[in-house]
Amino acid sequence: MNRVLVVGAGRFAEEVADVAADAGWEVAGWIEGLDEVRADAAHHPPILWVERQAAFEPALPIVPAIGSPRRRALVERLVSEGRQLVSIIHPSAVVAASALIEAGCLICPNVVVGARTRVGLGTIVNRGVLIGHHTSVGRHAFLGPGANVAGGVTIGDEAYVGMGAIVRDDRQVGARATIGAGAVVVSDVPADVTVIGFPAKPMEGR
Repeated sequence: MNRVLVVGAGRFAEEVADVAADAGWEVAGWIEGLDEVRADAAHHPPILWVERQAAFEPALPIVPAIGSPRRRALVERLVSEGRQLVSIIHPSAVVAASALIEAGCLICPNVVVGARTRVGLGTIVNRGVLIGHHTSVGRHAFLGPGANVAGGVTIGDEAYVGMGAIVRDDRQVGARATIGAGAVVVSDVPADVTVIGFPAKPMEGR
């Protein structure tokens, strides 16, 4: 069985560990990068503080397990310190043969990725997400459970698509944009903007 370290030590790390196990991976440890108190060598698997993780089986690759695009800095730090990124794809996911899943992605159960679609490095695609054909998802993005992204969509780096959100075909979602849970995106969303509702509109003050 292949072995991997997950980047994150919160509740989502437990879900990632289950996805990994279903895909034939053993999680050898969790890497905590926010609160050193949470590091616990006696935990199963061990929780490793980021400052000390390099000494723990340095050949093991990593996969993100933090449900926020803010994980990017931690992932990039670990890569700069010598860790390799690996993608984990749940066996129930349907990924088109012509799709490209870049390194360090997590593809959860019942995901569908359409033809000629690219999912960028370090991105998390949560349970039941549908991604249409000829769509591009940027690096370190997050697509929440049940999100439905149509064909021809472009989603920028570190964008967050909330649970159950819908993005209609050929829309542009800018870098670091946030689409609220259940929102229906019918127009382009600029970078760094949060939209909610149906049709999705910017939140006041955002």
